[in-house]
Amino acid sequence: MRKKLNRTLGLYSATMVSVGSMIGGAIFVLAGTVFKMAGPSATLAIFLAGIATFLTSFSFAEFSTFVPEAGGGYSYVRATFGNNFIGFFTGWILWIGYALSASLFAIGFGNFLNYFIPFLPGIVGSLILIIYVTSNQISGIKNSALLQNTIVTIFVAILIGYIIYGFKFAEVKNVTPFFSNGFVPMFQTMSILYMTYIGFDAVTTLGEEVKNPKRTIPLAIMISMVVVIVIKTLAFFIGSAILNVNTITAQNAGNFMINTAKIIGGPIGGYIFAGAGILATLSCMNTSLLASSRTSFALSRDKKLPYFFQSINPKTQSPIFSIVVASIIILIATITQNIEEISIIASSLTLTGYAFINLSLIYARKMNLNTENGFKTPLYPYIPIFAIGFNVVMIFILLYTDRLALGFVMALWAIGIVYYLLSPRLKTAPRGISNEPLPFLKVKVKNNFKVLSVLEDEEKAKSLLDFSFDISNENAIPIGIIDIPDIVSDKDNYETLKGSVEKFERIRKIVSMVGNERKTNVDLHVILSKDREKIVDEFAIQNKIDMILMEWKEEKKAFSKWEKKILERSPVDVGIMKFTGNQFKRILFPYSGSIYSQMAADLVKRIADAYDAKVTILKIIYEENEKEIEEYKKVLAHILETLKIDGEILIEYSPSAWQKIVELSKEYDLVIVGISTDWNTGDSLLGLKTDLIFEEAQSSVLAVRAFHEVFHNQSVRKIFEFIKKFSP
Repeated sequence: MRKKLNRTLGLYSATMVSVGSMIGGAIFVLAGTVFKMAGPSATLAIFLAGIATFLTSFSFAEFSTFVPEAGGGYSYVRATFGNNFIGFFTGWILWIGYALSASLFAIGFGNFLNYFIPFLPGIVGSLILIIYVTSNQISGIKNSALLQNTIVTIFVAILIGYIIYGFKFAEVKNVTPFFSNGFVPMFQTMSILYMTYIGFDAVTTLGEEVKNPKRTIPLAIMISMVVVIVIKTLAFFIGSAILNVNTITAQNAGNFMINTAKIIGGPIGGYIFAGAGILATLSCMNTSLLASSRTSFALSRDKKLPYFFQSINPKTQSPIFSIVVASIIILIATITQNIEEISIIASSLTLTGYAFINLSLIYARKMNLNTENGFKTPLYPYIPIFAIGFNVVMIFILLYTDRLALGFVMALWAIGIVYYLLSPRLKTAPRGISNEPLPFLKVKVKNNFKVLSVLEDEEKAKSLLDFSFDISNENAIPIGIIDIPDIVSDKDNYETLKGSVEKFERIRKIVSMVGNERKTNVDLHVILSKDREKIVDEFAIQNKIDMILMEWKEEKKAFSKWEKKILERSPVDVGIMKFTGNQFKRILFPYSGSIYSQMAADLVKRIADAYDAKVTILKIIYEENEKEIEEYKKVLAHILETLKIDGEILIEYSPSAWQKIVELSKEYDLVIVGISTDWNTGDSLLGLKTDLIFEEAQSSVLAVRAFHEVFHNQSVRKIFEFIKKFSP
């Protein structure tokens, strides 16, 4: 379904998103680095970068009036050129570029926190910021907006005070000669500082969360650009005029602006400025993560990234997975602690995206796509054309002298291109990995299929064994397990052991009878063991079993402890069967597209072929959308065709998947559900409660847990178990 976000941000909040992102990066993180590169002329570089960015901001402002969607620049290109390569590539590079820029702010935050707490390594402070901002955004955009408004207001006030009081300490001799390092370094730093103006772009990525976006976003862009250019330029000039930039070294570059504040206000001034730096980098990190996560969310919604990027927290309406993935990219970049390389790579990616966006505006005007009465770019088409040329030149300047950054940028471009070319294959990948809301089925049906029937109940033994023989083409092995008590001499334990032996002698006769009926030799393997889970797994491996089939103990109303262990840990497929009859002419197969429902499809075909059954493939929807329902019908029809079985399609609306399945079960002989045991046997990627389906369904039920080499790897299981301890 097309997921939507809530509109909660007004003009002030939208402006703060822009201002907060654009001010902090240059003044608090990159100032020392760029002054070391360009000398006092870095002040001119920050001003010219702002003016150049202003040109591109006109394109964003105009687009925001007729494409008010999440995704910002990506959404604008996609709306202009269609959902094709140009749109995807723009979204791809902006998504990564925003995340990389956020890592700069995480590094800066760690340095400022270290100023207050010298014994705390900067990288630890960076990790604290990443964790905090990520959790804050997962909890909802309202919390993020409140955080943004508060911290931006505070540190902007500090900066204004810094500029006003700093004039008293400024000396012209400190900024002469102005171009002490030459003209080329000035242009190079201009390219780097261009990236610090992405705040106006960041607010457009929140197009679906801003009130009255056609008016609010253009206003927020224009106001924030003017405010930020003025404050940045003045702060850079004051800083370089207070303290000669020739004193900057690689070791103290991060604290250059703090040192200027110490000259103004002594140690207290240094702490105040460092405090503002903490707030500024927090704000920038918050905004950049918002921009990155909303871009990947929009890409996924347009079926250009895997479906799980659309995952939304139902309580907070935040795109959880998009936020988490962006945070992982930020974390990886932050660990490198290489401010200069990260800034060059992030700037190059952002500039590439901006070039496509300006090009899109020209095309949109030519095709008359903007019919809205709203903001229009002045001096069209000269401004967007000049902006494109500027972006291209800046990319060249950035990458020409930095081979490492050039290699990374080209690699990221190449990865995006290769991914786009291979992405059509994702249509058949399991839901989540797929870029489709309901992926096509891709399953390999095994030629040989051997079943291990675990017999425990005399009344159900014949049904389970018959079923095992039918679906395996007579290739089934029955097994019984007698639990050995620790002390056999104990009278109660002895009686229990004796009763188990006698029970399995009776089951052996049932097995022999089934063999006679089928005219085949079959014997019951009875094994004595203190660890039945281990012995079943070992027996399955030694005999090259494809599926372990067990019966559901109805009297327990739940899976037993050992059944759960088999489901979670067994290295082969596992099925648990509830019998209400022995004929299966009508089968219901709920299909979600998850990896487990896909892997269960192999067994659905086997059962359908064995009993000449008609299969109904069920898709349960939570929102009614005619366009997507038609897409679902195509996918489900393809499943019937792939499996080569007689069947029909059923699409049902219900807020509760398991209740709908129970309701429909009375019309069928068998319900087959593919379950996940990544977290617990009660839940699945279908959104089912397997135990409740077993208890309440009026038909036979087969729960299939297909073995997956990754998800059921014991090392991975331990990670899942660890996470499970902290899960609600």
